[in-house]
Amino acid sequence: MLTIPSDEEALGGLQGATIPSDLSPSIGYRIVSRAGAGAMFVSYYAVRTAPEGETPVVVKVLRPSLFRQMGPSAAVIVKKEAVSLGRLNEQVPPTPFVVRLIDTGTFEVRRGTKTLDLPWITIEYVHGGVQGVTLRQRVQGTIQATGHAFDPARATRAIECISSGLSAVHDVGVIHRQLTPESILCCGSGDDELFKISDFGMARPRGIRETIMAGVVGSSGVAPPEMLSADPSTIGPWTDIFNLASVIFFLLTGEQFIVAESQAQALMAAMARTRRSLLETRWLHPALRANDQACKSIDFALRWASAGEAQERLQEAVAVAAMLSPYLRPASPVSALEQRIVASAGEQRTRAQEEMAPMTLPATHVKAPAQLKGELGQTLLSPRQPRGAAADRAPDRGADRPSPDRAIEAELISAPPRASREPPPRQSSFIVERWTWSVLHHPSLDSVIRSVAWDGYGRCLAAATGGLLFWNGTSWSEASSGGLPSPQGVRFVHRIGPGRWLLGGDASTLAVYTTGGVTGVFQLPGEPQSHVALSGDLEDMGILVSTTPNDPRPLLHAFIAKRWLRPMPAEGVALLAAVTRVEDERWLLVGRSTAGEGLVALYAPLDWHLERIPAPPARAFVACAGRPDLGVGIAVGADGSVVWRYGQSVFTEHIEPRRALSAATIDAEGRAWAGSAGRIWVRRGGIPPMAGTWECVWENDAWVGPVVSLFVDSEVVVGITADGGIIEGRLAG
Repeated sequence: MLTIPSDEEALGGLQGATIPSDLSPSIGYRIVSRAGAGAMFVSYYAVRTAPEGETPVVVKVLRPSLFRQMGPSAAVIVKKEAVSLGRLNEQVPPTPFVVRLIDTGTFEVRRGTKTLDLPWITIEYVHGGVQGVTLRQRVQGTIQATGHAFDPARATRAIECISSGLSAVHDVGVIHRQLTPESILCCGSGDDELFKISDFGMARPRGIRETIMAGVVGSSGVAPPEMLSADPSTIGPWTDIFNLASVIFFLLTGEQFIVAESQAQALMAAMARTRRSLLETRWLHPALRANDQACKSIDFALRWASAGEAQERLQEAVAVAAMLSPYLRPASPVSALEQRIVASAGEQRTRAQEEMAPMTLPATHVKAPAQLKGELGQTLLSPRQPRGAAADRAPDRGADRPSPDRAIEAELISAPPRASREPPPRQSSFIVERWTWSVLHHPSLDSVIRSVAWDGYGRCLAAATGGLLFWNGTSWSEASSGGLPSPQGVRFVHRIGPGRWLLGGDASTLAVYTTGGVTGVFQLPGEPQSHVALSGDLEDMGILVSTTPNDPRPLLHAFIAKRWLRPMPAEGVALLAAVTRVEDERWLLVGRSTAGEGLVALYAPLDWHLERIPAPPARAFVACAGRPDLGVGIAVGADGSVVWRYGQSVFTEHIEPRRALSAATIDAEGRAWAGSAGRIWVRRGGIPPMAGTWECVWENDAWVGPVVSLFVDSEVVVGITADGGIIEGRLAG
């Protein structure tokens, strides 16, 4: 039992203690450090310890003074948040736009002469990184870095995330009541940035009638007028819409929407029919300030959403987002330099292409979209044919044959590392970063993970030989696969947006997958195919790699604005294992040739041209990663082989000792990472031919499954192995 002084509010004595879970005696929460304190809770960074591994979490403990003043009713506060978040955990995957509930319970604390049974709640840890974890921190950081608030594209992503989260909350019968820039947590950067709603202490779920604290004027602006009412029935989804308008105004301007210093002023300001205009503010993005009509339209939408009379307001969060979207999307695009100023966590390692020795690429004419068996302009996601039509086709004679990618998986897992044929590299003169590592999940899956698509830190969907799996930050769960013709036949998962993926696999399957499960299954016309990889943007351009039972050559399907080009057979190719975009109109492909050699190639779909890239001898290349904004790509494979493609130049190198490399990624700073069984490396020194060296930052020979996916964010790296092991490294001090 923890003993604290009678005047202790910060619960400093908790640091280093372990709070046991009420769910299982084998689970506990080791308190690491204090994260912050509010009017009701004291929050701590903690580590969830369980037999399967250790994961970072946040533990929120009710303030002792609040518990003493309110007695048993104080438990209602924690019960509210637990019920609110618990209802959203019932589906797998859960919504990415609301923080996830992990556990809740009570623990005894002796305060003076009294023993308190303090309630606590554990939620997911949101990794904000150097840009900050709250919306307020990110907006203020952007203003400091660029001189203005969110650009239109970033604001659009934020509004879509927040409105989707608010809709999910309302769908389970919960009213948040205190949506502010502080209650929205952020992770990731660029197109992968996510915004999550948190702080449900004042929420009112169905079935809980107690109301604690109403009618306040917070530091984040004026509350809706109905919050000043003593009648809780006046509070509903419209209450959150009022607050949503204030949050949107803040992320666009960095300023409060409605300002008041007293309760009386707050009520008068909230009931007024006039509101501040975007054009009156100081830090509005130049692309919006230059569009007077867009600003007036946004002003109108926010004024409607924040009407003083609840019945006059917009009633749904998605309606607010839909009204704003047309006036934010057409705004001028943000420069790449500006994006890097905001998103970069360190020095950008980029160089001008003229520093490279040029490599000539043959040019051919551009081909127009081709007609596919009488269906000119077939869209990417065409409705799947009825079962009767599928039954009329000849059976797939290749359904039971061994998959070539399984052969490579088996080879990578079973092959011992080859002895080094070169002396170890010289000691690097670069600054060596120190990483601390923890096991989030021990390797224990019975099936083999084929493909992983991350949805921000702590969330990913995986295609495994046993079906779909979802990692929620603490454990693997079976993901809903209803509607898929063959869940075990899914070959790849590809993220197409927050909480949305595209799945591809056997039986010509292409499916859109969301937090609600499969929302549509589609097929390409023609003979049955197995889709094995995809890269690109569904709204722009990309390629899909497929195989057919009657042709050993992989097929390269290119799509532009959801319309297909004529598929190209990959001559001389036995297997394509992965594909990644390296330029606007070029993709890097890796695999194995018909001669049994490792293959790296560059594909230009508009030219209908596939060009093989020189690569060191290797039995296969199995992973690749690209940064189209930098014009760089990397391919890795057996014998520690690495191939770089930068600009018009190609460079090759080896990672010593020459292990079978199975995963690669390029982080926001342009650094390359690679993984194998029991190893993770990072390249110091930039892109070749700049001097650099590969440094092993994690090794454990007991982990025999190859790393199949790497997630790298600001000061954190996560690796997933084929057998479900998850290792996380954090940059020390």
